[in-house]
Amino acid sequence: MPASRTTRHRALLVVLPLAALLGACGGADGGADGGADAGPTADAAPTGPRAIDTPDCVPSGARAVATGPEDEPVVVVTLGDGTNGLVFAPQSGDTYCEWVPTLEAYAAQGYTVTSFAWSGDAAASLRSAVEVLLGEGVDAYALVGSSVGAAISAALADDLEPAPAGVLALSPAAVSDAGSAASADSAYTGPLLVIGSAADNATAARRVARSDDPTTYLEIPGGAHGLAMLTTDSGPLVEERMSAFLAGLFAG
Repeated sequence: MPASRTTRHRALLVVLPLAALLGACGGADGGADGGADAGPTADAAPTGPRAIDTPDCVPSGARAVATGPEDEPVVVVTLGDGTNGLVFAPQSGDTYCEWVPTLEAYAAQGYTVTSFAWSGDAAASLRSAVEVLLGEGVDAYALVGSSVGAAISAALADDLEPAPAGVLALSPAAVSDAGSAASADSAYTGPLLVIGSAADNATAARRVARSDDPTTYLEIPGGAHGLAMLTTDSGPLVEERMSAFLAGLFAG
């Protein structure tokens, strides 16, 4: 990353130990719908990003911050120094740890990549990750989510500012804590790719894709859910479609 961007960003941060914020990777349980019903308490004043110790599961060179309420922060990790950014939203009860191989792969392709651990407010968690990524100086960004992370990414796509350059959703539900993820209920009209498995609630995934645009939906055989699709026989196809879709968002 250019020294000038890093210097400006780090000057605003106070280093805190990760242990005080998150007990273990995966410990920020987002619940069945990716976040608890209750948001931050009134007496837990929100605070800006502050640097924390890098979690053990993320690669060397990653940056980590905590942001949001002191009593329930959102932990965000970032890797890479490209001008195009990707936010990877985890599955329910999971964290950035599940995305590490993907983060490394896309950072190696020149992206700045970010993922996070859910707080009790799922929508705020994703928004916080977007804010952290934008603070890294990227010119544009896309949302990539798995399961609950996919549904929340689709649900918030029409409400984020600046808007994402695209949304890639793996096995999304049609409803999330952030509202409906169905394309019929969204004002988002930008690039969209939904990938689902035939035996894994494909009806919901199809609702998130656009019924009038078959290019927004890819269905693979079997019942693998979310990131598990990458470990199936169709995994290479899924990875190829993901990579091509994301590259196309920033072409030119």
